[in-house]
Amino acid sequence: MAIGCRARQNGLTLVEIMVAVALSVILLAGVIQIFVGTKGTYRLQDNMSRLQENGRFALNYLTRDVRMAGYKGCTNFGEVTNTLNDKTELAYDFEVGLTGFNDVGASPPAILSAAGITPAPGTDVIVIRRDKDQPTRVTKNNSSAQIFAEATSEVKGGCSDGTDKISGICQGDILMVSDCVKSRVFQAGNITVTGGTEANITHPSSGDPGNTPSSWGGASAPANEQFDEDAEIVRIGTFVYFVSVRADGMPVLNRYDGATVSELVEGAEDLQIDYGEDTDQDRTADVYRTADAVVDWSQVVSARIHLLLRSNDNNLADSPTAYTFNGAKVTATSLPSSDRYLRREFTATVTVRNRAS
Repeated sequence: MAIGCRARQNGLTLVEIMVAVALSVILLAGVIQIFVGTKGTYRLQDNMSRLQENGRFALNYLTRDVRMAGYKGCTNFGEVTNTLNDKTELAYDFEVGLTGFNDVGASPPAILSAAGITPAPGTDVIVIRRDKDQPTRVTKNNSSAQIFAEATSEVKGGCSDGTDKISGICQGDILMVSDCVKSRVFQAGNITVTGGTEANITHPSSGDPGNTPSSWGGASAPANEQFDEDAEIVRIGTFVYFVSVRADGMPVLNRYDGATVSELVEGAEDLQIDYGEDTDQDRTADVYRTADAVVDWSQVVSARIHLLLRSNDNNLADSPTAYTFNGAKVTATSLPSSDRYLRREFTATVTVRNRAS
């Protein structure tokens, strides 16, 4: 008796295909939803982490420079003689540690405008003058033409103009020599090494800015012109912090050293600084004022910094998000509808050690 075999399946019905497609679409939609959610969470956490790190990095730079502003050698309150030409200009006024500018507009500080730099309107600018590195010891009393320092190191061609860097000093550097009683600011001229141990630094009238007078005075000069082996020499400089907007629309916090602009962090929308002024000569802040209200910059002993940072990426929120900066609330309705950035305010109050101690 013949036994019939079940016919092999030759295909799928339309209903089966539709059911399979529907199930696949449901599974795929779930996978996509998980991916999108995970990606969104990653972007949010990444931007928040970057925002936090940028804020800490920026405040680290700012607070360090503010803290060390107004360096006057090993005597904080002794006499300082500034022999630089144009010594009252922002770049060379080393008798004052800090100078600020409130809500700059179309006329930025001269130190920036001379370099073709335009800060973001409505933001503050701070000018800081401080030491740059470790000091070098003076070896003997200065002559009328030069001062003598330890030749601790020599780097052939180590300076930007190709000359040798000796004891960390290049020709044209702004220096301060101090013996804990008095200090003197001058621009270094030629630097030569004698006997392999001593660097001879001249004090010329030529240069940018150059010196007036160009003489050291020598051993027969008044005591306020003599610096012997009890003194030290250190490089000093002026640093400017400001906010600007790049060509691509990204706001950034910058640090300008008189030659180079360094971008510190992206996303810096605003910088506001209040200055603590000592009004009763007890070396503590009695009142905090904006830069345009400071009466005497030589009596500023602290600074309160407010820095507003935004995330690098947009579309991190469902709608514009309100925030508070420097005590003022910015409502969501005042922001463009396309503004979906995250923002955070970073604050720090810094004591100017060379004024308050």
